Amino acid sequence: MASLSSRQPTIVEIRIYVPTTSTVSITENSMVRRRWRPVVSKSKRPLWLTLLRILFKNLLLLFVIWGLVQTIQKLALKSADSSGGSVLDFKQRIAEAESFLEITKNTMEVRKEFVNRKIEREVNHRFEILNEVRMIVRNIVEKG
Repeated sequence: MASLSSRQPTIVEIRIYVPTTSTVSITENSMVRRRWRPVVSKSKRPLWLTLLRILFKNLLLLFVIWGLVQTIQKLALKSADSSGGSVLDFKQRIAEAESFLEITKNTMEVRKEFVNRKIEREVNHRFEILNEVRMIVRNIVEKG
């Protein structure tokens, strides 16, 4: 620690070139230092590998763009068909919706009947239990 504190500050002279004026000299103490970062060398790849990677990335980008264009075209054609489509297509879609609603209605009715029968059986069972309890209570009252 003693050797570090005994160092004398050094003076650094920096020259800055300003095109419209003359050269300016600036002197500062050593507190302002330039930091030198070590140069990290990139891994050297062969030229053919670099070109192959670039080609692959460009082809991948073209494929993605082509897929987006195809999707947009399909959506545009589908919306154009539905908006300016023929009356037969419209009637066919209505018929499909009606048949789906009919099937759904029938399924709901079957389920409703099933639940009603289940509730009736449960209620009848409870009434039978209640009647048995009444009979037991009458027997106890008559004997008691």
